[in-house]
Amino acid sequence: MDLCKKKLSYQLGCCLAAAAILILAVLSVSAANEESSLTIQIAQFPHFLDPARISTYEEKLLCGALYETLLSYNPTDGSVQGVLADKWEVDGSGRVYTFVLRKGLRFHHGEELTARDVKFSWERLSDPEISSYGYLLQNVRGAKEYSEGKSSDIKGLRVINDRTLQVKLLETDYTFPALVSSPVLGVVSRNTAEKMGKDYGQKDTLVVGTGPFSLSNWGSDQITLVKNNKYKGTPPRSKSLQFIVTGNQQEIKQLLADGKIDILTGVTPQFANTICEEGKGKVISVKKPVLSFYFLGFNLEEAPFGQNVELRRAVDQALDNEKLALSLLGDGSKPLNGLLPPELLRKKDKKAKYADRKTALNCLAASGHPFGSRLSPLTLAYNNSSGHETLARLVREELGRVGIVLALQQRPWDEYKKELAKGRYPFFRLGWEADYPEAGNILYYNFAGGEKHNFTRYSCPEFDSLMEKARCEQNFQQRQEIYCQAEKVLLNDLPVVPLFQRVAVFVLTDRVEGFNIDLLGMIDFKGLDKDKEMVLSAK
Repeated sequence: MDLCKKKLSYQLGCCLAAAAILILAVLSVSAANEESSLTIQIAQFPHFLDPARISTYEEKLLCGALYETLLSYNPTDGSVQGVLADKWEVDGSGRVYTFVLRKGLRFHHGEELTARDVKFSWERLSDPEISSYGYLLQNVRGAKEYSEGKSSDIKGLRVINDRTLQVKLLETDYTFPALVSSPVLGVVSRNTAEKMGKDYGQKDTLVVGTGPFSLSNWGSDQITLVKNNKYKGTPPRSKSLQFIVTGNQQEIKQLLADGKIDILTGVTPQFANTICEEGKGKVISVKKPVLSFYFLGFNLEEAPFGQNVELRRAVDQALDNEKLALSLLGDGSKPLNGLLPPELLRKKDKKAKYADRKTALNCLAASGHPFGSRLSPLTLAYNNSSGHETLARLVREELGRVGIVLALQQRPWDEYKKELAKGRYPFFRLGWEADYPEAGNILYYNFAGGEKHNFTRYSCPEFDSLMEKARCEQNFQQRQEIYCQAEKVLLNDLPVVPLFQRVAVFVLTDRVEGFNIDLLGMIDFKGLDKDKEMVLSAK
């Protein structure tokens, strides 16, 4: 080959290489543009985007992307990881915790995060005019006085310097790091929230956290979050998240058909199954048992259940948990065989408890009411939210099979909450959404003597002693064993009849990658992405 041909061959090779690089660049840009956003359906608009005021699943979901806590907690082994906190330690008494923040943390609007923001955020939780979660910090020194307006701050929260917060507890608690992981303890900007006051977190106000996404737009039919470029953790894989608010099934189907939606979070299990059947592999459902529980409670200070455990056992044995769960929520629930699910105690997932009418009749006889004789009609109270009346009617039918006559009392939600707290109902519906994924959150707050949420008025020194022992136990496995003992005490005394836990149901298109949810039903938005399809547009 002569010199001219060699030169021509070399130039042609360079051109081809440059063209290949250009094509790859175009493809990469095209893929990046296509991957810029994920669209998520939610059933209703949040009232607030404020961690201290989380009251709906949608609020919890969005706040999980906007805000961060000091720590995260793994319920499978009790391990704790730092999020906003770089390091933390507890003294020998188990009553003094010290948290050191990571360097260079900033809120979405650029302001530096300091320990004062953490103290302020936690104090908002103890302000009854802002939050209903003050009970979580009741073990912090001075929290009670602050919530009652007797102090200008919580004395047990001490800012050592810009990056260090010291927390002093009234009683030893080695489960406190799990509590700190609760999404309601997400940190807000002190300067911003102070200016907004009670309006903070509402639509058309400045909403700032330190989370992987920041609020870009809160419109009339959707909310948009964009990637936080100041984020110090592992960066999100997606550029933005668009939350579309709709519960209309036809609209949802059309959005899916048009490729305008990626994840459904607010649909019934039945509708999810229908979509997946019609989708022919283009969509899949994901189901995850979460820490949301449904009980029937007894007021132990009132007749006829208060002093009659055999009557409570008769009610328990007459009910078919699986039938009730399937009738109310279908695939969206999982029958309970105990108070705590295996996801928390790592115990074997036992079969659901079925109705045992023979045992129920024996318990009725032992209670002094054979076949329900000499037993005045009972009343089951429940709030008027969707589904509760259906379940109440099923309970009435099941109890009727063993001779227990049951009347039903439906009450508006706001009135129901107040009357429940006052002990007005002998027999009632009870639910619990876990604040953080640790067994003590369910056991202690619902059943410890004198606790605000102990609506059954249950009082048992043995149980209270086990709760104290659990909080004083540093070893995770030994603490789990103590919780199992406490559960046995409760199941023997039966202040409540455990029915089922909720199963969170999601629908994803086949392009969604990295979908992961925790026991609180929160999505790890940082890990979400779409399958990268490279598209080259020819002109």
